[in-house]
Amino acid sequence: MEGQKRLFEILKSQIKNYQLVDVVSELLDISDDAAYRRIRGVTELSYSELMKIARTYNLSIDNILGIDSPYRSLPFQLFNQDYFDLEAKDYRMATDYVAAIRVAGQHPKSEFGFASNIMPMHTMVLYSSIFRFFMLKWMYQFGGLEKAIPYDQVVIPAQLREVHVQYLSEIQKINYTYIIYHEMSMQHLIHDIQFFHAIRLINDEGITELKNCLKDMLDNLEWLINHGAYPETNNKIDIYVSGLNFETSYSYLLAGNTIIAMIDAFTMGAVTSQDPPAGDFMLRWMNSMKRTSTLVTGSEKNRILFLEKQRETLNKL
Repeated sequence: MEGQKRLFEILKSQIKNYQLVDVVSELLDISDDAAYRRIRGVTELSYSELMKIARTYNLSIDNILGIDSPYRSLPFQLFNQDYFDLEAKDYRMATDYVAAIRVAGQHPKSEFGFASNIMPMHTMVLYSSIFRFFMLKWMYQFGGLEKAIPYDQVVIPAQLREVHVQYLSEIQKINYTYIIYHEMSMQHLIHDIQFFHAIRLINDEGITELKNCLKDMLDNLEWLINHGAYPETNNKIDIYVSGLNFETSYSYLLAGNTIIAMIDAFTMGAVTSQDPPAGDFMLRWMNSMKRTSTLVTGSEKNRILFLEKQRETLNKL
């Protein structure tokens, strides 16, 4: 029963504004009295009930039951939206993440770290043209030419646009943000855009639209580098540039002792974990990346060199 007790302690810390008995009874489709008996340990959870709670709240069964893995494994769960047919559960992934950012933003020492090998989420959601391109890329990778639609026909649903607005509003309330760009980020993105132009999923007008959008993005990035803070909240943001290769994009959201670690997967998806050891591993890796990267914010020389290189690459599009 110790594992069951630990499970409900973890669950209680996650649901915060909801009554534990209400959550358990609704999730397991049982009465309040039956939920109380499970919470107090009078009735043992069945295996299916345990798995349902663990899957719903992204919990590690090994950690709950105190099982030591023979491997150096960390619990992560894949979140991948279906952009062919976005459903309520797809939107819930996004809105739950925005809600987590909103809660974190209320902490006086909240922190968001992001290392991007192509394009950070901040930029994707701020510029709809760029987000539409990544939707096109996702559709092509998961459906091939048969299901992918041309760039000029890709539409961001209104509900998803609203989530993006909320994301941009809440992320700027985080006390401190830093983004580590790979020095070849723009080149990687341009290469991808040229590929889709070559197979005629992006026409010349689409190329012009994306190029103008990326120019605006670099102008906005230059403003952030110069000021080192978000204009709406004045919360600090640092921009770094890395010359070391890293395979994908990594990020974490930190507020007090709570951390959400994320690793990008499948173009627009992510594997995430709220497990403390996974969060600690992410923090150590990201701090190592910061030490080996160049801080661009506050350095005129570094700013000029970085942005000149990005604009030179963009002009080849």
